[in-house]
Amino acid sequence: MIAAIVVLYHPDQQATERLLSSLAGQVDSVFAVDNTPGSSSRTPAFLEGFGKPVSYIPLGENRGIAEAQNIGIDLSIKGGFSHVLLLDQDSAPCPGMVNRLLDAEETLLNKGEQIAAMSPQIVDGRTGSRPCACIYRWFRARLIYRDSNSSEPVLTENFIASGSLIRISVLQLLGMMRSDLFIEHVDTEFASRVLGAGYRSYCVPNALMLHSFGDAAAKIFGKDIYLYSGVRYYYKLRNEVYLAGLKTMSWQWRAYILPRIPYHFVLYSVLAKDRLATSRLLLKAILDGVRGRLGPLEQASILKSDEIHPEAGE
Repeated sequence: MIAAIVVLYHPDQQATERLLSSLAGQVDSVFAVDNTPGSSSRTPAFLEGFGKPVSYIPLGENRGIAEAQNIGIDLSIKGGFSHVLLLDQDSAPCPGMVNRLLDAEETLLNKGEQIAAMSPQIVDGRTGSRPCACIYRWFRARLIYRDSNSSEPVLTENFIASGSLIRISVLQLLGMMRSDLFIEHVDTEFASRVLGAGYRSYCVPNALMLHSFGDAAAKIFGKDIYLYSGVRYYYKLRNEVYLAGLKTMSWQWRAYILPRIPYHFVLYSVLAKDRLATSRLLLKAILDGVRGRLGPLEQASILKSDEIHPEAGE
């Protein structure tokens, strides 16, 4: 049995309805965990009336994507589910996605492989298709693209949380998401942790999912760059610095990210609306990452008019 865990934050009704409709016939139950500050126990009307029951869990405050996922995972364990399907509110699995992930997983398990997660090929609503998989080698990330008609699983060393199908037994054995990361690189840490324990993760090219990254997108030197709020840049940089110092992260990923930290400092500062204030916030991110000061950013440090959205795309 499969439980979908949908993390909400000031949910857009149309996007959430699209997501829930896309899950019809693909999962057995849905846990909608709401990070919206002030959310109440009353289930929003647009969460009702779907083919599968939607359990609404309002947290009343933003506890971060990792904690929201863990709450859903814990409920899934208690409910006796075999897998969890992690989803952001701006994702939409295409028809047959989950069955294709399950079929590929079964084939790999029958070959004797230890499987942690199966992920779909992402179709970005703003820029088009994303790489199917990512392998870290010698200070670079090798991005692997595959035809969406292919059903051959592709080994990947990283995957975004949204759309990932994870076995409950793996979560019980290797642990859940690190809630102290709050948001950003939560999936990166989990992917590296399970890889270090001898488990593999795969992308299935013909298992497709629509997903939008960032608040907007731009092209810089021909490369697609996703734009976020200044606070999101803080979490990205802080967690990169912190994880780069962890020996539990693969040395390949650490070698890849270390030279990119100064580059990201400059890039995030330039892309931000308030460059001076964001630069100061990013200096704090580096210090906090080095000192291991994790968790949510204190309210006093949050930029004016900034919002933190719950998606986990990198």
